[in-house]
Amino acid sequence: MRDRLNTPLLAFSLLFLFMILPANATFTWENNITVGYDEVQWMYTETYDEANSIIYKDYVDMSVGNRDGFINAWEVLKTDVNTRSALQNSIIEQMDVIVNGSSEYIVLTDVNSRMSPELLGPVMQAEVIMNIYTTNYRVVDPFLEVGNSSIGFIGEKNTPIVINMHKGISVNSTEGIDNVSVSNNGQVVKIAGIFGSTGKATVYFHLEEAEDIVASVPEVTEEGLSGEGRILGDEPYHDFSLAGRIFPSLRICNPESV
Repeated sequence: MRDRLNTPLLAFSLLFLFMILPANATFTWENNITVGYDEVQWMYTETYDEANSIIYKDYVDMSVGNRDGFINAWEVLKTDVNTRSALQNSIIEQMDVIVNGSSEYIVLTDVNSRMSPELLGPVMQAEVIMNIYTTNYRVVDPFLEVGNSSIGFIGEKNTPIVINMHKGISVNSTEGIDNVSVSNNGQVVKIAGIFGSTGKATVYFHLEEAEDIVASVPEVTEEGLSGEGRILGDEPYHDFSLAGRIFPSLRICNPESV
């Protein structure tokens, strides 16, 4: 997880790319979280645009490929396996979902991914690359009961977050979410904003009627994946940058560096 650059050649290659590629290149990391009665789903969307796609593809070619300037299917597959493993180990090391102040009853059940097909092809061909990772959690002791509760998340600071919750919930307050907004379309309560500087966000809410809750996560639509939100607590978590832990050799994994 905390591996450094494997060879001087890889270090030189990445440094050279950072020096010659335009400053308007972008990397984005978005969070979409869905909270159910006894389960939580967290969808991460990472997007590499313009020059950053070249840096990312060069990283893949140099670190898991055969360094021939071309990304083939087996290199994408290996990247997929390595990334999911790194994400899983990162969460095992530090659970990122907190219910009523504790992670004791949270279990990570699986980690899935969908790697962008634009990864395939020449390294020096700029593409928009969008990878999607999904983590699923089981809450052993269901927490959506009548009364006040809280749920928190440890994420990537200064990145957008959307939290989807059941319609029977009313939000009392939030912590660690900048530019927060709360909306209710009659089916889903959506909390949207930006992870604050601590990378920890918490939603405090009240459930009026237990029968309003079904034992499944609410449906997430394409509209809900617009990257508008975020959530968590108090001590600084910026040293635990999730994207940085998955790709420790790439500075572009810190959204503030672009």
